[in-house]
Amino acid sequence: MGRYEGYETLAIEADERGVVQLRFNRPERLNAFNGRMRYEIRRFINEFATDDAGRAMVMTGTGRAFCSGADLADPDQRPWPTKGAEPLFTWCVELLEVPKPTIAAVNGVAAGGGLGLALLCDIRLCAADARLLPIWLKRAIHPDDLVTWTLPQLVGYGRALRWLYLAEDIPLDEAVTAGLIAEVTEPDQLLPTAHALAGRLATGPTAHLAMAKQAVLRNLLREPMDAAMIEHWGITQGRATEDFKEGVAAFREKRTPDFKGR
Repeated sequence: MGRYEGYETLAIEADERGVVQLRFNRPERLNAFNGRMRYEIRRFINEFATDDAGRAMVMTGTGRAFCSGADLADPDQRPWPTKGAEPLFTWCVELLEVPKPTIAAVNGVAAGGGLGLALLCDIRLCAADARLLPIWLKRAIHPDDLVTWTLPQLVGYGRALRWLYLAEDIPLDEAVTAGLIAEVTEPDQLLPTAHALAGRLATGPTAHLAMAKQAVLRNLLREPMDAAMIEHWGITQGRATEDFKEGVAAFREKRTPDFKGR
């Protein structure tokens, strides 16, 4: 099976810049998860993470939804795949820590687990008609998909609990102010905006972007001295890369660097 082939519930495209687009592709069910889709999402995470040609990712949905969460009416109710005794939502950590830039282009409703998926990406852009719906507690379902970690990290303890308790649509203007999403666009400009950003990131020194991402994640709950040690590690590793040498050479020669991600 070739690169990104054999998916039934995901539509995946990769361009010459190294931008990989993941599109949830069950529009008749508002792109809700069934068992097959859960397995394919985890397969994609692993495939993208190890794809040397894939340098940035855009996640979006087919039709009028981003992802409406779990499809409780589908007969395929397989849970998220796990290995051995690992926790059920280990795939969330894998997506959060993918060593490449990830962008969620929220084109419609992102409810429950769909919202959780968007929060696992590095950057979120929303169409003006998108909906962010933390629906879990309205259905007496415990919040999952790592949202009890991502949401308070992004917007703070009190605001995160208020949104989870109320389980209502998060106003997009409030989401921008809180830092939950980076930008709201007109619907027809969402994907062009997301791909322009992803293309810009894909031309960067992606090995260094990966180390910066790892440092930010690791330092969220650490002391300043821990951060100093992690940054020391990152600088030491970065100086051994081809992109570091190219960046310095391009600066000295007053030209645009040609980064290779190595």
